[in-house]
Amino acid sequence: MGDKAIKIVNEARWADGLRVRNRLDDITYDPMRSQEDYVMRLMRENDKTAFGRAHAFEKIRNLDDFRNDMPLTSYDDYVPYIERTVSGKRNVLTAYLTEHISVMGDNKQLPQSRWAVQANYDYGFCAGFHVAGQRGLLTEGRTLNLVNSYIETLPSGMTKGSMLGRLLVKRNLDNRQIYAIPMGLDLSSPDYLYRQALHALSHGDISLAICERHGDMIELLRYIEKNWPKLAEDIEHGNEFVEADSERARVIGEVMEEHHIGTQLVTLLWPGLRCIMVFDVDKLSAAFELLRTYCGHDVHFLFTGINGAEGMFSATLNLDDPQTVLIPDGMFYEFKPKEAASYDTLVTLDQLEIGRSYELVVTTLSGLYRYKTQKTFLVVGRYHDTPTVIIDKD
Repeated sequence: MGDKAIKIVNEARWADGLRVRNRLDDITYDPMRSQEDYVMRLMRENDKTAFGRAHAFEKIRNLDDFRNDMPLTSYDDYVPYIERTVSGKRNVLTAYLTEHISVMGDNKQLPQSRWAVQANYDYGFCAGFHVAGQRGLLTEGRTLNLVNSYIETLPSGMTKGSMLGRLLVKRNLDNRQIYAIPMGLDLSSPDYLYRQALHALSHGDISLAICERHGDMIELLRYIEKNWPKLAEDIEHGNEFVEADSERARVIGEVMEEHHIGTQLVTLLWPGLRCIMVFDVDKLSAAFELLRTYCGHDVHFLFTGINGAEGMFSATLNLDDPQTVLIPDGMFYEFKPKEAASYDTLVTLDQLEIGRSYELVVTTLSGLYRYKTQKTFLVVGRYHDTPTVIIDKD
């Protein structure tokens, strides 16, 4: 049943990915049409919310009205609305059902509507599954999940925690058969690395890895290098976490006895692993080259798009390419040129210039309106008529 379940899930992933990529291909030809439709739909559907009434959404008739009448916002503007939303109140920031609470730095919280969760799933996971599937990398092996999937359920019925973790459990499926590491493993527990490594090593049929940061994979591999004798022994005899498997323990021992620290290891432990999906493209650094060394030439990287607690800002287009495309129907974008001293003159998606950097202001499906993200993007090209971007590291 295990192989059959994995095949069914990957077929569903491919179908979802194809649907999302076809939509992305369509809307990127006339992005400003999608952008204006998006804003006006938000105004119509949210004018009876507490935030919409306070900001006279019913009087906004076009995109210019919205940009002229709606003030720029920051997190502090939303605190009282967020507190009411988290407590279970409806129609506060958005008329859409609030499904999840994302946790930012400094323990700040941002509500996520059902439609925002779906958009994150579509453009975060499904767009990546399409690229992987096109290259024959969405195979019938298990998925090695290194994303924190520990999700808390609040009294209101909403979930709270990592958005990526929420997306991983979005489908109702037998996670034990699909993922090498059980869903819900709390990364704050003192033995999480041991349990991650034990579960990862106990399965030789892994074909896809998912991690929030490339450093998560490096941390796992270094732990294995240091502790493999104990891990192999526990796999040989079995314990409360894994069943006994003497043959797998023998393979691990043979690989590790010949291994030199810091050299290629990934495809020796998991011969079918050919793709690693990385969500945090903010922090690609020199350390990333170490992961490439561990992987060798046969493993590809899929940078799934720029994301944050505010939502999914861009979607992946190609394998091994950190350049991603802005999403015309995922959020409304405005941009402050990096060199500008104030926010007095913001430009829209169609006014971006290749080679220039801009600070991002967004309006989202979860009730953020003209919200200053303090994230800066560098425009590097175009996909159809829509800009492609990377994180500006300067």
